[in-house]
Amino acid sequence: MIGQGNTTTMDSTPLADAVANRIDDGRMTFDAPIRDALLRLGYLSEDQTTRVVAHQAERGLDFDQAALELGFITSEELDRARELLISSLALQDTQRRDVSEELIVVNDPGCLRSESIRLLRTQIIAQHIRAGRRGLAFVSPIDGAGCSYLAANLAASLSQVGTKTLIVDANMRSPRLDQIFGLDANAPGLSSFLSLQVARPERVVHANVLPNLSVITAGPPVARPQELLSGSRFRDGTNTLLREYDLVIFDTPATNANADALTVGAAAGYALVVARRNFSFFNDVSTLVSQLASARCPVIGSVLNEF
Repeated sequence: MIGQGNTTTMDSTPLADAVANRIDDGRMTFDAPIRDALLRLGYLSEDQTTRVVAHQAERGLDFDQAALELGFITSEELDRARELLISSLALQDTQRRDVSEELIVVNDPGCLRSESIRLLRTQIIAQHIRAGRRGLAFVSPIDGAGCSYLAANLAASLSQVGTKTLIVDANMRSPRLDQIFGLDANAPGLSSFLSLQVARPERVVHANVLPNLSVITAGPPVARPQELLSGSRFRDGTNTLLREYDLVIFDTPATNANADALTVGAAAGYALVVARRNFSFFNDVSTLVSQLASARCPVIGSVLNEF
């Protein structure tokens, strides 16, 4: 709380003093981003903004809290404005790297596809994260269903609402997350840890690739990925990571050619099945669900990807 300023000049007022104090200690500068976000989204008018500034000065509040206290915005609108701020910061960061346009929740947060990702995010938070589940493997019976696309965008979307998220590229056969997030494909990654080139899984984490989002890439190519994933080192490393994040998402290769995804799903604890409209066959999806059950990996749901 900022105390009201005291002055002996004839033309000063407590309100003016309070505003001056907030400018002096930098809080007006701090308030500017959230104020601008609320204006951009149409949640505040210019007249309301002026009244909020006066109220925050009188009460010694931050701008967002003053707007809430006056009833000009709701908590949901404030959350959306904060999300917009984080997206803007993320976009500034991605512009410094060659991030794929596929990361739509950052590059085009207002589009229909981004809204669909946010709906999935809401369901994952409510039904998975709040239930204490920390791991989730994205699996599909065939290539081209959109596992990498959905996993990457969900991870980025979760990070935008403050969920501490890690995404792991467990597709060491045809990795894509390095391209999506603009990272070095040859940098140490999952394969480096599993092949004993790196001692601990934390050493291959690209921390804060976006705010609240870290990434483990697949790493340099290896000859026998299934053998590496089947070893205790992968399970132990996964358990270590699950303790450090709110959610760890695993991208996996299609199950029609190998059993990698089943192994990853069993270690993650849970799986989300991804299919593409007019592309994936029901029998393939049904077989995958049965295979996951045999691998003792519960399926929390499925996504029919239309993009």
